[in-house]
Amino acid sequence: MNPKIFFRPERCMLCFSCALACQLNSLGILDVRKIPRKQRPMQRISVDIRQGTPWPLMCRHCVSAPCVEACITGSLVKPKSQSGIVHHPETCVGCGSCLLVCPFSALTYDEKDEKMTKCNLCSEEEVPPCVRACQSKALVCRPPDVFTSEKKKNFAKEMRRFREAN
Repeated sequence: MNPKIFFRPERCMLCFSCALACQLNSLGILDVRKIPRKQRPMQRISVDIRQGTPWPLMCRHCVSAPCVEACITGSLVKPKSQSGIVHHPETCVGCGSCLLVCPFSALTYDEKDEKMTKCNLCSEEEVPPCVRACQSKALVCRPPDVFTSEKKKNFAKEMRRFREAN
């Protein structure tokens, strides 16, 4: 099963390393000091604070994706062979209908190309740069069934400790 990026808000330190790593990756560089003066990085992830809790605004690659349904050109597709939503910028007209229906505000408008852009899970890399940059492990990249299993095991451990303490 293809991995997905999961967020654990209790671990987030609001360092914004994930957003910076994503932006640098969009430019194809590793060092923030080497950003070309006239080139703006694409913002495929941002961090928002809601009711005191940080949340990364990024594509969740929904099972039933409203952006795919709203895309008038068919630029956004959900291939059966992959777990994520794929964006084909060559057919995108930048209308923004996908952004209007996205519950996570995960798409952004690229002013340079006049098209929408979104997280592509950096499928060309073993571990996405945003996950690699997250030192607190608030972002993890795992297959959904593995992540779910880990969450259940951790919950069971917490319940056991709670019972033993009382």
